[in-house]
Amino acid sequence: MIAALVPVKRLAQAKSRLRPVLADGQRREFVLAMLDDVLRLTLAQPGIVATAVVSADDDALAFARRLGAQPIREPRSVRGLNAALTFAADVLASEGATSLLVLPADVPLAMPEDIEALLSAWQEAPVVLCPSHSGGTSALALRPPQAIAFRFGPRSFAAHRRVATERGLPVTVVSRPGLVLDIDRPEDLRAVLAGGASRSRSALRAMAVVAAV
Repeated sequence: MIAALVPVKRLAQAKSRLRPVLADGQRREFVLAMLDDVLRLTLAQPGIVATAVVSADDDALAFARRLGAQPIREPRSVRGLNAALTFAADVLASEGATSLLVLPADVPLAMPEDIEALLSAWQEAPVVLCPSHSGGTSALALRPPQAIAFRFGPRSFAAHRRVATERGLPVTVVSRPGLVLDIDRPEDLRAVLAGGASRSRSALRAMAVVAAV
């Protein structure tokens, strides 16, 4: 069983680097719009049996539940993104997941063919990495879910590759146009505004962000 896992920070803390163009309430709305796009993508993917969101934010978990995703509450004892992902991966594995696709909530430009390419790459290696433009990891596919330790953060692409190599696991790198850009900075919003129809784009247009970027 393939499960997708989407981590979400507390909404009040998310995307702080967008403060120059988005007020606090607007950032919250935009993060939920991106989450909406990502969840609808994974929920509609035939190869993915379950989609889950791990977060310590009540509103983000309730939002995920309304869309049909499984909410996984991050325990108070858990500190940091990688620990939260480890906890959630263990939960999903205990529920029958044999493969895991970790997809950040800030890749609203991802398309179905991007996800299909990631899943197809599992035929070549148990660890599939998709790099982001900043040297991070915009998608990570593992078989089984605990195949390697999570190393999300600065330069995580190289860190994930190193961890897999240390464990003797083959790695396949899949670079996809819809996943290479994780939306983090004001200039990144241009790509969302120029993209196709999406809830993220609609949210930005409703906020009249067009002139700001």
